[in-house]
Amino acid sequence: MGFKSEIIQDVINDFEVDRENMLRIATLFKETMEKSLKGEKTCLKMLPSYIGKPTGKEQGTFMTIDMGGTNFRCTKYKISNGNFEKVSEIKEKLINKEKNYDLTKSDSDEKQLFGFMAECIGKLIEPDETLYLGNTFSFPCRQEGINDAYLIQWTKEITTSGVEGQNINKLLEQALKAKNINVKPVAILNDTVGTLLVAMYSYQTADIGSIMGTGHNTCYLENNHPLNGQKMIVNIESGNYNVGLPVTKYDEIIDKNSQIPGAQLLEKMVSGYYMGSLLKEVCQDLYKNKAIFTSEGVDTDAFFNQSFNALMVENFILYPANTKEQYKCTLEDAEVIKKISEAILKRTVRLVAVSHMGILFHQENSGTSVKNKHVIAIDGTIYEKMPNAPKLMEEAFKEALGEDASNIEIKLVKDGSGLGAAIAAAFAVTQ
Repeated sequence: MGFKSEIIQDVINDFEVDRENMLRIATLFKETMEKSLKGEKTCLKMLPSYIGKPTGKEQGTFMTIDMGGTNFRCTKYKISNGNFEKVSEIKEKLINKEKNYDLTKSDSDEKQLFGFMAECIGKLIEPDETLYLGNTFSFPCRQEGINDAYLIQWTKEITTSGVEGQNINKLLEQALKAKNINVKPVAILNDTVGTLLVAMYSYQTADIGSIMGTGHNTCYLENNHPLNGQKMIVNIESGNYNVGLPVTKYDEIIDKNSQIPGAQLLEKMVSGYYMGSLLKEVCQDLYKNKAIFTSEGVDTDAFFNQSFNALMVENFILYPANTKEQYKCTLEDAEVIKKISEAILKRTVRLVAVSHMGILFHQENSGTSVKNKHVIAIDGTIYEKMPNAPKLMEEAFKEALGEDASNIEIKLVKDGSGLGAAIAAAFAVTQ
C-alpha cells in the first residue's frame, strides 16, 4: 500500500464502528438512559412529554407551528375518523436578507420572534374562527406539562435573546393576544415526539421516533414512566449523548469551533448541520498531508473556500465525475472524497442505530436481545435523501443483532412536526 493510500485508509478506519463497538455503545446508552430516569444527572435529559399513546379517535381542526433552524411553518389540519387533511399552510424564513432581518441572532429578542410567529398564524385564521394550537419546538426544554415547556438552551446555532429559561407557549400566547388572534396554544412537543405520534396512527408497534436531518434527536414510548406509572413518550435529547463515543480529531475540531463546545456531541457527529464541516476538516487534513489534490491545476480555492453542507456530501457520493470537472482534480481525488463522504455517512447511520439499540435494550430488559416487534419511525433529510441511508441502517441492525434484527422495522414517517403537533393538540383537549 502506498503512502497516500495508507493515510486515506487510516482516515476511513477512524470512522469505522464495528459490531463490538456498536453493542458496547448501545449498552452504555441504555445505562445512561436508566440512570437519568432514576433522577441522576447525565448527558441525557430524558424529558417527559406528558403525552401518551393516542387513541386514534382524536377529532377536530387544529393549528400547528414548527420552528426549525432557519424556517418557520404554520399549518391548519383537520382530523376526522383517523384521516388527516391539510387545510392551509404558510412557510416563512427566520432569516430574510432582502427585508434585512435575522430572528435567529442575539440582536433579535423574544417579542420580535414570537410577534413574527403570531402574524404568520393570523394569516391562516378565518374571521370568527377559534382554534387550539400544537407547537413543535425542537430545542431542549424542561417540560412540566403538556403545554408548559421552558427553553433550557438554544441549539442549531440560534441565539435569539430573551427566550432561554422562558415558558415558550406562554410567550406565544402573549404574542397572539397582543394581535387579537383567537388561537390558544394547548400542547408543545419536540419533532421526534410528533414523528412518533404520526407513526402510532399507522403502526401498532411504533415506539421510537427519531430525526436525522439538520439536527438529531430521538424519543420513545416509556411503558411505565416514573412520574405517573403509565405509558408516556420521553424526549431523550439524544443529541447531547457523550459516553464512550468514537470521537476523532476531526470531531474535536468541530466541537471546539461550535457555539457550545462540549455540548450536543452525538449531534455534532451525526447531524446534517455539521456533516459538511466534518468532511471539510478531513479534506483539509488530507490536502495538508499531500494525499489529495497533488496534481497541477486543481482549483483548491474553489473547493475549500466554500461552506460544505450535507447536500454537498450527498453530491460527492453520487457524482464523482462532477467533482472532477468542477474542481479540475483527478478522478482519483474525486473517488477519495467520495469514499471519505461514504465513511462519514456510514458512521452517522451506525451511531444513530446504536442509540436506537440502547432504547430497545432498555425496553426489552434482556441484555442485547430484541425479541418483541418494534417500529422505529424516522424523519429527516439524511435518512430520506442521503445515498443508501436506509440500507446502511438495516445493515447496522443485522450486523449488531443478528436474527433479532428481523423484529425491527424502520419506517420513513413524514411531517411529524406538523401533523404530529395536530395530534398532540387533539390529545391535549380530549384527555
